[in-house]
Amino acid sequence: MADHTLQLQSGLTLGYAEYGDPKGTVMFYYHGWPSARVQGALMDDVAKRYGLRLIAPDRPGIGLSEFQSKRTLLDWPDTLEQLAAHLGADKFHLMGWSGGGPYVLATAKAFPKRVLTATVVCGAPPLMFLGFQHMFWVYRLMIRLRTFCPWLLGGLLRLGKVISSGSPDKAPLKWLMLMLGKEDRAVLSDPHIFSVVRHGIIEALRRGPRMVIADADIYLSEWGFEVSSIDTLIHFWHGKEDRNISWKYTEQISALMPHTTTQWFEHEGHYSLPIKHAEQIVKHALGKE
Repeated sequence: MADHTLQLQSGLTLGYAEYGDPKGTVMFYYHGWPSARVQGALMDDVAKRYGLRLIAPDRPGIGLSEFQSKRTLLDWPDTLEQLAAHLGADKFHLMGWSGGGPYVLATAKAFPKRVLTATVVCGAPPLMFLGFQHMFWVYRLMIRLRTFCPWLLGGLLRLGKVISSGSPDKAPLKWLMLMLGKEDRAVLSDPHIFSVVRHGIIEALRRGPRMVIADADIYLSEWGFEVSSIDTLIHFWHGKEDRNISWKYTEQISALMPHTTTQWFEHEGHYSLPIKHAEQIVKHALGKE
């Protein structure tokens, strides 16, 4: 992994990591929540095989990136455009996992002629539009704490950082792992994969829980555009055993959009799908199947 920083026109610092083929076509990889640029390491080998220069930016307030006050989802395309100019990438691929999904859609909406491909894997939905009915109970609890006891949510995130530093085979982390589905637990039993996921959580909290909460507030806000107005072809992937974000959200959002493909996996979860099927996902986007 090579970490980099870029000073934006606002004067703020944007951090990003680079993986894959350094001479390849740029693919921007948008990390989940709570995570950071380091999550892109899970796509490093696949990116190398398919000639992709994988650029994984930290969102504002996360990891190496400085906090941007009053940020909205629609602020992201301008940030991305500056990063693309810095990299000399006139056109680029997009991929977002989980919480990175909305950022793929916002970028595709803003730059339809510059986006080569756009892929959303187990993507977060527009909650203000589709509601919280299908959300994982842990996330619903966090949303309630954000509203009524934000100080307690911050404490829980600090505790989560400590717990995630432990061994997945021992309590209390072992107990939390039991909340995941069988396939997710299986892939996270791989020491390398678990290390990357853990590193992402720790790096997300580098600047403290307030920044992670501010990042989550984007999902609880209006996106500022209609998904039905996106002209770019969006490839959606979702596992039906995903306990973090229900596949029903992707079914609903994709039905509203004019140009999509959808891939459903009956027995894959939130982690197992993007990790086990990374090559298939990339091949599909590139039309190499």
